[in-house]
Amino acid sequence: MKIPIGIRDLCENPTEILNRYEDSGVKVIGFTCSYVPEELIISAGLQPYRITNIGANTSALTPSFVCPFASATLENIIKHEDFFSGFIVAHTCDPMWRLYDILKKKIGKPLFLLRVPHNTDNELSLDFFRMELMRFKKFLEKNFETRIDHSALFSSIELCNESRDLLKSIYVLNSGGEYKINAFDRFHLVLASMWMPKPEINTQIKALNFNNGETYGDVRLHLNGTAIYDLVLLKTIEESGGFAASDDLCTGSRYFWSNVEKSEDPISALSNRYLKRTPCPSHAPLEQRLEYINFMIEEFKVQGVLTFAEGFCDPILYDSVHIRNMLAKKGIPTMVIDYENPAQEIGRIKTRVEAFIESISG
Repeated sequence: MKIPIGIRDLCENPTEILNRYEDSGVKVIGFTCSYVPEELIISAGLQPYRITNIGANTSALTPSFVCPFASATLENIIKHEDFFSGFIVAHTCDPMWRLYDILKKKIGKPLFLLRVPHNTDNELSLDFFRMELMRFKKFLEKNFETRIDHSALFSSIELCNESRDLLKSIYVLNSGGEYKINAFDRFHLVLASMWMPKPEINTQIKALNFNNGETYGDVRLHLNGTAIYDLVLLKTIEESGGFAASDDLCTGSRYFWSNVEKSEDPISALSNRYLKRTPCPSHAPLEQRLEYINFMIEEFKVQGVLTFAEGFCDPILYDSVHIRNMLAKKGIPTMVIDYENPAQEIGRIKTRVEAFIESISG
């Protein structure tokens, strides 16, 4: 499969498309997390754009012991503020929550904190999150002088569901032990879906031919973690003899695996989808994450699990112990790859990945 040059270029420099939006007069809303419903932003006539850590150093506004991913995301928000009409920060882990407090003092654009319940599996949490989405809706209507009606919400839900279906259809090509599409190509499409207009990326995905994909290694791996935007990491895995058959990343399968179900109340439908999807490592219940990872391992015939842990990411490190204990009973090896700056540490990371793959392949 040949990924279009425009998508490849975008994934190398995600801010490139912001110039295009500015030239065309499109109002862009930056968001930090896959718990933020893009459907609400789209239904307000705005363009969602997920803010990354790409191209940024850690911010001088955060202490050195804070997650470098969160710190670099903060740096990018401040650096590129002029391209955006507003920002949405989701309260997932504490460092991301603290970004909101800093941004209140450092930027002049409308800013919203979406409070995501940490226990996602009860009716009280669902009711609370539904109220949060209503509050989010009012924030968009007030700050951007628009009205979000049910018709617009249903249309945006349908559009985003189509995008998720397309991404999932690509992903499952690797199920059952198949080697159809490598992670390096697959992640280009997922990441581009977070930055490009949904109709445009959907059209490009439909036009792709998936019968001539190039794969590298043959040791089937599952990738665990939160967000990976640096595709060099994926290339390193595959050049080391691994085939990243599946993942549970929020820049991977957790972003698109489940759809919004049909309902007469679109806000309730959104609340159900986003809160009941597989929780991220900073949320509960843990059992749902373990079930999802176990499903991925069985569905995609995985031989080993790599956990990517950014420096000072306590949720991932806590999570990795439970995953290791679960998989030890199945005889599936695991390894935690910790790092702060992948570009500077890629040699060390590659050595560890190669050793892990060699231990599996014998």
